Amino acid sequence: MPDRSDDVPEIVEPIDLPDRPFTARNLADYHQCPQKFLLSWFVPREETQRFLGGPAMLHQALREALVDCHRLGGPAQVDPARLAAVFDDAWDGSVCADSLEEERLHAQGLKLLRDYHAGDVGRSAEVIEVDLRMEVELGGHRFVSVADVVLREPDGSVNGLRWLSARKPPSAEDIFDSTGWGLFFACMREQFPDEDVSVTMYSLRRGGGHRARFTDAELEALARRATRVADRIRVATEFPPKPDMHCRWCRARSRCPALG
Repeated sequence: MPDRSDDVPEIVEPIDLPDRPFTARNLADYHQCPQKFLLSWFVPREETQRFLGGPAMLHQALREALVDCHRLGGPAQVDPARLAAVFDDAWDGSVCADSLEEERLHAQGLKLLRDYHAGDVGRSAEVIEVDLRMEVELGGHRFVSVADVVLREPDGSVNGLRWLSARKPPSAEDIFDSTGWGLFFACMREQFPDEDVSVTMYSLRRGGGHRARFTDAELEALARRATRVADRIRVATEFPPKPDMHCRWCRARSRCPALG
């Protein structure tokens, strides 16, 4: 009797990923390049730093200075010299393309901090939390988001802020169409269930931002989008690379088989 063992299809199991919550960046990585998503889960911090780039370093150092500022009570309670000192300690110009970019971005960072300190953000509000990590469960998956600072506004509402240093920050319309901002709002509502919550995208370059509240219908649509991607990730058996322009700045490029 012929051996038909070769006719039996091989059962391929989904990759056993660590059981941890998804971030909006994880979902975006998977959409852009499944291999980037997979490798990014396992890339250590020291490898990530190598491909950080000047603009990303600028944002990282700005955020550290501003988190420190609000941890001490906000701009009204902190001398601007301390902001500059924390920024300088966090700044690493070696990731910049050249010395000109390093000098330009460092000077921009100090100016953005001076402008922020002189502005109105946080001066009439109470700081509730800084660098707050939050989780929410949607569609059987856990998602995580982080607020740079959470403020109790004068009207009694709770406002979660994120600082952006990008040259072209998202518009108000972009925020309401963004899975990341929707997850941020969902996490805020989970963290502060009895409060009137909002989320604010604050552009450091423009000295202002967009404050948003999502309706239940808007939040449900964004949640469905996020859970669909999470569903695909959890059952995926392959994570193929998709080489493109983004490879140059990929956090996981040193391990990518497509760039070997």
